[in-house]
Amino acid sequence: MYSLDINFLNDRPDYKPAAAKSSPKRSSGGAKDQLPLIGAALFAFGINAAVMGAWWWATNENNGLVTEQANIDQEVAKLNTQANVIKAINAETDKVTAEYKALAGVFDQIKPWSAMLQDLSARTPAGVQISKIEQIDPSPSPVAAAPPPPAPTPAASPGASPSPGASPSPASPTPVAAPPPALPQQAAKVQISGIASTFAQVNDFMLLVQRSPFFLNSDTRLVAATLKNNPTQLQVRNPSAAAAELPKLRPVVEYKIETTLSPTGASELLPELRSKQADGLAIRIETLQEKGVLEPAKPEVKKP
Repeated sequence: MYSLDINFLNDRPDYKPAAAKSSPKRSSGGAKDQLPLIGAALFAFGINAAVMGAWWWATNENNGLVTEQANIDQEVAKLNTQANVIKAINAETDKVTAEYKALAGVFDQIKPWSAMLQDLSARTPAGVQISKIEQIDPSPSPVAAAPPPPAPTPAASPGASPSPGASPSPASPTPVAAPPPALPQQAAKVQISGIASTFAQVNDFMLLVQRSPFFLNSDTRLVAATLKNNPTQLQVRNPSAAAAELPKLRPVVEYKIETTLSPTGASELLPELRSKQADGLAIRIETLQEKGVLEPAKPEVKKP
């Protein structure tokens, strides 16, 4: 026969066998084993959050830099436009200044003949007469010959076939010939002709012309000096007087002096222009200096 074995001690709370007490320990031990997994999950979540935060911050910074760069580009474009306008204004100003300076240079190169004639008259010694003063235009400067054109490149014959693997060479451009350099304009020459009593007077007159501020002393020379009969004709009041009674006049020296106009500007000859009563040109030069078109120059006038 079967017998039932019932143990009522397991139902009592103050008494539990060892097997029953070991089950909660197993459950608590399983929770402790899951702590590293939870920490790793939290660590991974923190890393992801940090990465997302860094990405969000970098994106905002990048957008801010893009906006700032766009503003800077707009400002640079605006400044470039203003710079182009300023360059155009400067170019126009330089053009007008060059025109004013060219006009002032024309006035500065003018030398009035009235002042030069008065200067020659004051320097002419006694016994010397000036019969003619003429201006000789300078001979035209020889034009530099243009360089010969370069030899044309020989073209390939129609029957010739290019070698395999050889690339066709591009046609070389024809070099443009450089324009010849501009030669400086030569100054005009002046020839003074007349008669003098002696050769010494002619020599003195040439030295005085060399010291004139209107002429170039290094290019003043005596071209000719010839002793000739005096061309002066004597007339007597009494027509019945014999011709033998007329005195014989001494021969005279016929001379030619050639010189060149001085390259010194009229702005450096203001005292001479004022002393020779060339007030019109002097006033123009002074007005241009007051306007700033011509710079005031220190006059270096030759001593008379």
